Amino acid sequence: MVRMPFVHRMIMAERTIFQKLGWTLAAVAAATALRWIIDRGASGVPFVTYFPAVVLVALFVGWRWGCLTAVLAAIAGNRLFRPDLPITEFGPADYITAGLFALSCAILINMGHAVRRLLRQLDEARAREKQLNEELRHRGRNFLAVIHSIASLTYRSSPPEDFLHSFGQRLDALARANDVAEGNAPVALAKIVTEAIAPFQLDSRIRCEGPEVMIGAEARIPAMLALHALCTNATKYGALSCEGGWIDVHWIRAGDGARLLWRERGGPLVVPPTRKGLGSALLRGQRGMPSVDLRYPAEGVECDLFVTLA
Repeated sequence: MVRMPFVHRMIMAERTIFQKLGWTLAAVAAATALRWIIDRGASGVPFVTYFPAVVLVALFVGWRWGCLTAVLAAIAGNRLFRPDLPITEFGPADYITAGLFALSCAILINMGHAVRRLLRQLDEARAREKQLNEELRHRGRNFLAVIHSIASLTYRSSPPEDFLHSFGQRLDALARANDVAEGNAPVALAKIVTEAIAPFQLDSRIRCEGPEVMIGAEARIPAMLALHALCTNATKYGALSCEGGWIDVHWIRAGDGARLLWRERGGPLVVPPTRKGLGSALLRGQRGMPSVDLRYPAEGVECDLFVTLA
């Protein structure tokens, strides 16, 4: 909306109360000095130079300070340029003039406030768009990593003639898991867990147990992505990467949420990673899943997730 970035920054800049007061007094003083230089209010409406001051303060400082500017402008204009006509001696024409001044100031203040509000909404929309684009790229990379892991798992566990059939079944399970994560209705945590691990389930090596718990809509996608990341890591490096490994997944109620506990055992010796990858980015505290505790004991990866209830 504002083509000059520095004007945009000035309009949206945060200011202290002393800076706002300084803007207000400076705007009234400048408008008064300009009118004094022109003709000391001898001709025309003495308040005309105050209109730009009112709209500028409303635009750059805020509507409340624009209202204060209008009040100070009315006092200054009346006392300096019409000292022979105190408010107690106003006639009908004077009251009409004062009313028009007040109406004009109200319109200008509303215009300044509207521009500030639109600029704020524009900044918020840009921030949301940037966040959504980053999230979309993030999910896209994770989805490709999940498909790669499923392909590797299927190749190791299926004979060549059954590879396409088994791989297709796991992709269908992955699609169902994504369908569960969409929408706004609460869903059972057991269903989220079951659908998330379905593409990676092999000979019941992932054991799940927990009470009936309904989690909120905002917790479903973070929980689903976190479980996908844990399954992918287990397939590449952990308990699902070798024969004899298994995973225990159970959950319990905890206050206003549920704790989801992930334990890998029987896999290769665990070495803590030296850098954070895609999976680590998904396993972090966020809205709907405010707490994530990821640990790397030698016997197997452990992760405690806290998700919010419906």
